[in-house]
Amino acid sequence: MSLFLVKYLITALVAGALGGAAMEFVMWLISRAGLARGDMVLALGSLITKSREHAYRVGLVVHATAAFGFALVYVLLMVTLGMTRLPNSLMLGLGVATFQGIVVALMIVWVVADQHPLEEFKEADLLVGLSHVAGHAAFGAIVGLVVAVAQF
Repeated sequence: MSLFLVKYLITALVAGALGGAAMEFVMWLISRAGLARGDMVLALGSLITKSREHAYRVGLVVHATAAFGFALVYVLLMVTLGMTRLPNSLMLGLGVATFQGIVVALMIVWVVADQHPLEEFKEADLLVGLSHVAGHAAFGAIVGLVVAVAQF
């Protein structure tokens, strides 16, 4: 049991780190291509700090912590459902994360943007929402791949 727990925690840590990085990279690519504007880490951090000062660091810590937390849930779900091999782990990760991305996108576009303390993040359009869906899908895909490599 303790060996399983260690493997589970290490897998979730690696999956969270790689998945969070993949999410940020995909959203950065979309922003860099000019399809959507904004920096998710800065927006998250400034939502908490209410200013730009220290917002990036705070956002990075919150995003990394959330990525690990969600990876814990995703890995547990995959193991519990017995979907730890490709393509099942990949498809489950993509499906769950895409749904999560849709929920987050709707929250950002309909609720969070209006309440954001920085003017640059007060308007979030459909493309901003879609960039979050794509970023979350990347997260889920990477988590699914890491679970498959871990061979539970």
